[in-house]
Amino acid sequence: MIDTTTPAGRAAQLHDRYPSLDELTATAHQFAAQRPDLCRVRTVGTSRAGRPLTLLTVGRGPHNLLVVAGAHADEFAARAAVTDLAHHALASQRPSLAWHFLLCLDPDGAHLADGSRTARTLRAYYDHYYRPAAEDQPEWAPAIGSDLPESRTLLQLIDELRPTLQFSLHSTDVGGTFVQATGDPAALAHPFTRSAADLGIPVETGNYDTFHLHESGPGLYLMTPHHIDHQETATGMLTPHQDGGGRAGTWFAPHRHGGRTVLVEVPAWTSAHLGDTRPADAVRPYLRTCADRLRHRGTLLTALLDAALPYVRNPDTPLLRAARTPLTALHQLADQWDPDVHGQDLLRTPLTRARLAGIDLWAHRVPVRAAALLRRAVRVAGAPAAPQAARLDHLLRDWCAQYQRTFQPAWLPVARQAAHQANTVRAAVALRHPEF
Repeated sequence: MIDTTTPAGRAAQLHDRYPSLDELTATAHQFAAQRPDLCRVRTVGTSRAGRPLTLLTVGRGPHNLLVVAGAHADEFAARAAVTDLAHHALASQRPSLAWHFLLCLDPDGAHLADGSRTARTLRAYYDHYYRPAAEDQPEWAPAIGSDLPESRTLLQLIDELRPTLQFSLHSTDVGGTFVQATGDPAALAHPFTRSAADLGIPVETGNYDTFHLHESGPGLYLMTPHHIDHQETATGMLTPHQDGGGRAGTWFAPHRHGGRTVLVEVPAWTSAHLGDTRPADAVRPYLRTCADRLRHRGTLLTALLDAALPYVRNPDTPLLRAARTPLTALHQLADQWDPDVHGQDLLRTPLTRARLAGIDLWAHRVPVRAAALLRRAVRVAGAPAAPQAARLDHLLRDWCAQYQRTFQPAWLPVARQAAHQANTVRAAVALRHPEF
């Protein structure tokens, strides 16, 4: 259960909304004020814009657990999960364990994405959408050769704490739940699926992120540096750095101290279309349709960007940089899916109905993200770019409606999103530390 005695917990449970970053920080300080013998709050670094990176520690055991929230600016569930986990860690304190909660890895991105935090429809969510450019995402920046202060802070924290487990808590707009881990997560199968079933969350077996990962069980995937490099190239979202690639990323940093990383994904809106493990039919035309949709939408958005750029005073704003990442992915993914281009690789893999639905979902999600980011960036230009902004308004409204009709998303209450993340984290800790 979410702890309803804290501001963040009350926000999640009573008002079904994600806590703001200020509320979460206030909750952390409340923990420290109430139990200074077991809790402390410290600033472990600063963001590119000078915002603090805040760490809440609960417990003083020799074995450290690190929970990272806010790795992606458009993902909010972890804020409520951190409150749940911190309360549980304090209530069931074990002398051997210390919990460390990095409240938000990307506070600058969180500031730009805050308008989406209270959304209850896809259109409202994308009206204020923000997700940084690939090179501006701290969790993956070292893997692609980008040097960010937030990344350095996280890597230094991992070397300081030497965590037996690092948890990276993620969420998405539409989908189900799944786990990715740098150690075989097969033992999580029972607690993970039981928690998902109890909370009414479908287990997602067709997410495109996981196509090249070893499946240890339904919704459970094992990551290796090689697989991650292949995965990120395949999604078109990131290009691994030639010196280290996935091994240089923050997910594999605990390995040098004998630790492992577990990523727990939950959806804001559930969809029942992403768990069907039956073999897929009519694969070629399906892939071609998805590829054609990406190419068409990518062409429209690129033309609108080219038309608006002369009126944009600064072409290197966070919003414009962010818009270029999904725009690039649109064209790359289309070629990777098209059976007449590079899609032959997909045809050689076992394609289930869930996997085709996962591709279809990306064919909706990525253009919507690009349109939303570009729309925000163009609107800053004001009247001279009004025609492009109006066209982007129309496209975003139309594409969100199509996304909605295709996947029939149902809102998952914040408390259930957080509870499932917290349940999965606690199960993984119990497996690694039986005394827990």
